[in-house]
Amino acid sequence: MSRSRSATPLLAHSESSSDNILAFGASTSSFVPLRQTDEPGFAAFRYKRQTFWTRYRRRIVLGCFVLGALVLLGTHWASGRRKLDPLVVELPGYGKFRGTKVVKNRKDVALDKSTDAWLGIEYSTQPVGEHRFGIPDWPTQFKDTKDATQYGKTCMQNWNWDPDKHTEACLTMNIYRPPGIPFHKKLPVFVFFHGGSFVIGDGRALDGATFVSKSKEPLMAVTVQYRLGALGSFPSKLFEEEGLLNLGMRDQRQSLEFLQKYLPNFGGDSDRVTIGGQSAGAHAVGLHLFHDYGDTEGKKLFSQAIIASGGPTARSFPSPEYPLNERYYKEFMNKVKCPTEAKSTNNETMECLRNVPMDKLRLASGQIYTASNYNITWPWQPSHPGPLLEKSGSQSGIDGTFFKVPLLITSVTDEGKMFAPKNLETNTQFTSFMSNLLPGLNSTDLTDLENLYPDPSNGKGPYSSHVGRLVSTQFERISAAYGDYSYICPVQETAHRLALADAPVYKARFNTPNRSSPHMGVPHASDTQYFNGHAHVQFPEIAEIYHSYYASFVVSGDPNTYKVAKAPTWDRYKGEGGDQLAVGNAERGGVVMENESKGIRMEGCKWWRDEERMKRLNK
Repeated sequence: MSRSRSATPLLAHSESSSDNILAFGASTSSFVPLRQTDEPGFAAFRYKRQTFWTRYRRRIVLGCFVLGALVLLGTHWASGRRKLDPLVVELPGYGKFRGTKVVKNRKDVALDKSTDAWLGIEYSTQPVGEHRFGIPDWPTQFKDTKDATQYGKTCMQNWNWDPDKHTEACLTMNIYRPPGIPFHKKLPVFVFFHGGSFVIGDGRALDGATFVSKSKEPLMAVTVQYRLGALGSFPSKLFEEEGLLNLGMRDQRQSLEFLQKYLPNFGGDSDRVTIGGQSAGAHAVGLHLFHDYGDTEGKKLFSQAIIASGGPTARSFPSPEYPLNERYYKEFMNKVKCPTEAKSTNNETMECLRNVPMDKLRLASGQIYTASNYNITWPWQPSHPGPLLEKSGSQSGIDGTFFKVPLLITSVTDEGKMFAPKNLETNTQFTSFMSNLLPGLNSTDLTDLENLYPDPSNGKGPYSSHVGRLVSTQFERISAAYGDYSYICPVQETAHRLALADAPVYKARFNTPNRSSPHMGVPHASDTQYFNGHAHVQFPEIAEIYHSYYASFVVSGDPNTYKVAKAPTWDRYKGEGGDQLAVGNAERGGVVMENESKGIRMEGCKWWRDEERMKRLNK
């Protein structure tokens, strides 16, 4: 039998004239005969399977094609998704870090919104082993992906050493960012340096997750750890000759360099960086702010600044040859049993220092600081002249060698009460204390101080109302004098200098306590939890207002732009005698603008800010 070739596939069927069954899809010219079977139903089964394929094969093929395409697209999408995963950040020339989500604040209370975070990021080589007392430098590149889900251990603290909590390899930072915002949208950044007299503190002093979570507008926060105690600043001839002064300050500078390079990789805007700090951290911010000269001239690593209770003239930063620094050096070397004799070379002495066990070194550093605490003559402070402090803060202000950037700057009402001794009873004890604190004061200065801060022993004057209350006769007086010297008047000095240079300045007096004893008023650092935005403070409504000012300033350079509706307008400060914001709870007058003469001792500040006197006092 003869058949022509057909384009239509043939279905299997039976023919009475043949003992064979035609194979599916074959023509008679090329069919493969299949053996007839006697099994019941075989032919019927075979026929149905081939009929289904013929009827639906185009749809099946199309379906397989679509499914394959979807698989390929899904694979590509997943690959892209992995590359854009906001919790894995690649830093070119360094490595990759996997972050985490923070859902609770430091008080273990759930955040309003979770925050993405990269914790314990090393921003420098670590000063360990033979690199103890080393100058910070760029960290070494690594392969694979490092875990950044846990806070790093803290730097050496003044009062204890616990290897489970503390380490010399402590130069780390924590980076916080709101979730769900694409990295191409670059956010403003708040970089915070903690306080603690340059001997205590850590990178969690600012609750970065809370600060970010509470902000109305998206922003980022970065908290930085830097070396403390004798490891961070050891003013001495040895360290001056070795070029190792002011290491903690140099750690901070390295962290800012690191952020300028890598912030964009975290979705941060390196052109909108606010540096901020409190107490010692505020002093450090002031010194960075007042260093538009030398090798950093015109090379600011920030666009604005926040200073809370501090400034570049808030401390005496004397030279390594200052008698007290020389005494502390000898005491320390004696405690750690390292040579101070002239016959010893610098290399031998440094080798000895680098081999001192950490617990022994910490003990020596802490003992010397603690012994000085009553007199407030603290060791381990930055030294002038030295790196980042080649000029004194006062001289830099006079010369105008500071960055003219927006500034938010504050002090609290009773700055000195946290530090002032509580057992001084007589006028002689008062003047002796001030003379010991500041050897640069002459006899005329001491007479001036007696007039500026009248003796309350006779029951008269502004400091007499607290006589006999829990503390000593001279407590209110010494608190006022020390607070003006170290915080309140330096804040005015810094604000005044920038305002005269036409930089936007917002000055405030924080006047809200946070569960302090009544006789302490509003002591140093009362504002910490309020600008963090914590709701557990004594007056939560002030935390809402105060945090909103801070966050608005970080985002826009103006505390008013994104403040909460109930926050009053915070006017710019125009210079000495201008208006400042008083931030008080209702019983203390509320949140209102005031002339600064109502909140600070103007005559005392004019005296402390005298240019010649500031130089004599190593300010």
